[in-house]
Amino acid sequence: MATTTTRTTLLRLTAGISWASSFRSANAFHVTPNTAAAAAAAAAVVSRGSRSFMTSKEAATSSLTPEALCDRAKDFVNYKNAAGSGESTLDDVFDMCSLDVDLYGLTGDKVRPGFTAFFKSHDGLHHELLEEPTFVGDIGPGAVQYPFIKTWNDDNNGEPQRWSSIDPDKPRNKVERLEFDGDGMLARVSVVDLI
Repeated sequence: MATTTTRTTLLRLTAGISWASSFRSANAFHVTPNTAAAAAAAAAVVSRGSRSFMTSKEAATSSLTPEALCDRAKDFVNYKNAAGSGESTLDDVFDMCSLDVDLYGLTGDKVRPGFTAFFKSHDGLHHELLEEPTFVGDIGPGAVQYPFIKTWNDDNNGEPQRWSSIDPDKPRNKVERLEFDGDGMLARVSVVDLI
């Protein structure tokens, strides 16, 4: 599994890759000619392990394309889902965050304990994308958003709970918006109304 994850991450960061879905098999890919910069970025991934985020130095030499940012948004959702299912901790999410991140209104020393407490109070928290992440350059150079559904088990009675960011009966028309800084790190994550 670790080899597949590393291979998948390596492929996702290499220029010219056709990536249809974060759930595609690592063997189902098509690679077009690579540039020297992409090869260097890919080598950096192997040296870091399976994480798909970049350090400031690595990001300065690579291109934060809309496609790459959308892939990072999928990673964010996948990391949250892995933590919600108990397969991993939230460390991969925190590793994607800049030092001054605003994570759903949590900032500074409140980010890690606040977000961890939220997951503990929402047993089995899972996010499902209603649409693929979309780059929204008019919001900012590193902004990506998507509508979603989150499900969890009620902390008091264990009953399944469901919340959709789009619900005409409420009415509700929201998306989760991720704003990445110039280094490819999460600067802000929020749920916002679409107008």
